[in-house]
Amino acid sequence: MDLNDKIKQILVDKSISPSHFADEIGVQRSSVSHILAGRNKPSLDIVQKIIRRYPDLGMEWIMDEEDLPNVEPDRSEVNSGNIRQEAFPRQSSTPLDLPEKKKPEPSTVQRNLGAIQIDQISPQTAQKSIERILVFYSDGTFKQYTPQ
Repeated sequence: MDLNDKIKQILVDKSISPSHFADEIGVQRSSVSHILAGRNKPSLDIVQKIIRRYPDLGMEWIMDEEDLPNVEPDRSEVNSGNIRQEAFPRQSSTPLDLPEKKKPEPSTVQRNLGAIQIDQISPQTAQKSIERILVFYSDGTFKQYTPQ
């Protein structure tokens, strides 16, 4: 019996609707609907919520799938700690030597911008005068400056 069938069995045994079941375990109703329709398989989060809400069912019954082969690890490997060493290799105690981050060099455009002369004013700009300056602040206020 797979996990989807076990959820269907829970609904039958507890005499509850799928929407009530979803509300009780704290998941979206569409999630339970998709599981019951066979579109999705229950996630680990949903299984944990079922176990928390219905502890009387037992985690073993929910998690045990008869379709899976009964595979047990070799006892000598478990006792010697080889599994842990392979899964979590020891890291060296010396700190890693990370290369220093280099600052990017300015591009050609940025270098050329620095060389532009600001004091060169075109004839059109020289005939214009400033009427007013507005400064807007982040709090929504502003200040207006007018030349005298």
